[in-house]
Amino acid sequence: MHAPKAGIVSVVVESRTAEAPVAVAMTRSGDEWHGTLRAAPGDRYWLIADGSKPLLDPSASDVELTDGGPVSVVRATPWPNEPPLGRHHRCPVVYELHVRGFARTFAGAIERLSYLADLGVNVVEVMPIHPFDTSANYWGYMPIVWGAVHRQFAEGGDAPAEFAAMVRAAHANDIEVWVDVVFNHTGEGDRSMPTWCLRGLDDAGAYRHRPDGRYVDDSGCGNDTDPSSPFIRRLVMEALDRYADLGVDGFRFDLASLLTRDGGQLVREIGDWAERRGVVLVAEPWDLGAYQVGAAFPDDRWLQWNDRFRDDMRGFLRSEPGLVPAVMQAVSGSPGLFGATSRSVNFLDAHDGLTMHDLTTVTDDRHRSWDCGVELRPQQLANAFCLLLLSAGTAMFVMGDEFARTQGGHDNPYDIDGPVTWVDWTRLEQWRGLGDIVRRLISLRARADFSMVRCHGVDGPPDTTADSRSLAWSAGDVYVMANMWFDDLAFHVHEPGPWVEVLSTAPRSSSLALGMVTVAPRSVVVLVRDRRA
Repeated sequence: MHAPKAGIVSVVVESRTAEAPVAVAMTRSGDEWHGTLRAAPGDRYWLIADGSKPLLDPSASDVELTDGGPVSVVRATPWPNEPPLGRHHRCPVVYELHVRGFARTFAGAIERLSYLADLGVNVVEVMPIHPFDTSANYWGYMPIVWGAVHRQFAEGGDAPAEFAAMVRAAHANDIEVWVDVVFNHTGEGDRSMPTWCLRGLDDAGAYRHRPDGRYVDDSGCGNDTDPSSPFIRRLVMEALDRYADLGVDGFRFDLASLLTRDGGQLVREIGDWAERRGVVLVAEPWDLGAYQVGAAFPDDRWLQWNDRFRDDMRGFLRSEPGLVPAVMQAVSGSPGLFGATSRSVNFLDAHDGLTMHDLTTVTDDRHRSWDCGVELRPQQLANAFCLLLLSAGTAMFVMGDEFARTQGGHDNPYDIDGPVTWVDWTRLEQWRGLGDIVRRLISLRARADFSMVRCHGVDGPPDTTADSRSLAWSAGDVYVMANMWFDDLAFHVHEPGPWVEVLSTAPRSSSLALGMVTVAPRSVVVLVRDRRA
């Protein structure tokens, strides 16, 4: 046990068969403490450092939330071992989900996987499954320890095994599983919050501090871990190995830029590890103190969440002026940010912020959202999915977006465990038309060749003036015409055909004739090249 400043460390075991807990003194060896104890499967145990309150084992593989706080538990069986899918999809479509909000439990999620496979989703990105304090947190971004699995997502007593079963079922549906991991801070928060683990063992080394002793808090969650600490690095790699052993195919790193405060050594070490394990890495490359989207992130093997795609496409959808040059970048995979090989994870919404539906019900400049009205709403949602799914890069949307899940305009329900954050599956039938469009778009996405995106205007090169609100682009056998203007626009088709119209988001759009298509206001038309002709 790593506790460099402690004078006395002991481990206490609470056995189900003993009358009282048994304490075992540990022996110091440098900054580490060692001890041998006898414990049975299911026994609880905790650490005491210099008379502290009970502390979690930071390497615990099982944690139980009790009325007195979280305690480490001895696993009854070996850690499960599940193989990965073994390959990564050429054209990923990522579905971000929260286990409880999506289906309550891992077992419940298994029952929904065939639906996702039929939709065309080939990656599920699972929000954090680390153990976390549920008293004031729902999303899970306040981890207690990193290398265990949240018991409350399991129906039985073995959460890792139930998660591994979910991974196995996803793989049987040809769906990769990525997991959202939170290593940049812990749920201990600032000093006003309970000390559960790292603060009681190595506060000076585990967390970054200001000269006055206060925590650096660029995470906005009360503390930042120190990526230069060998102790922190060991725990991070231990947790990643455990999750990869459960068959996880990729990892999305919350506020990944905070892990680069050591100059990038840790993220490069993780990159080397990922190459050996064959997993995908995704960075959220920003925090309150740094913005690293693009080349600023120190390892180009990572994919990156692309907030510029999000903001520019939202603006284009609500017909903001002057955005055509930015949209040209976005549909091409953002080469200005990422170079020739797109590492962009494109999204219009995520767990934090408005849902895709609510972007069309709330007018707010901060969110770049617009209440477009009831009649236009289905069309605008279809437009949004066209822009997302027919652009180069990895595409991501959130559970239920395909049938207009709403949070009633709530943009930060991190602490709400209830109908606001749960998927209302009755909307699946109510919004079946939108779901059918999403299914068709994912199928069209598979036909596109995003290595050869070419942009066009209505009747020539793209109009990049401030007043322009339209753009066409081709990606191999797919041709997209997006009109966010307020009137019909007659688009010339600038690529050799023959072409067939396969989708229009507006009920009114003329048929393809003489190499032209009249695209209705605020709508998108999609053509495919007819290879049979």
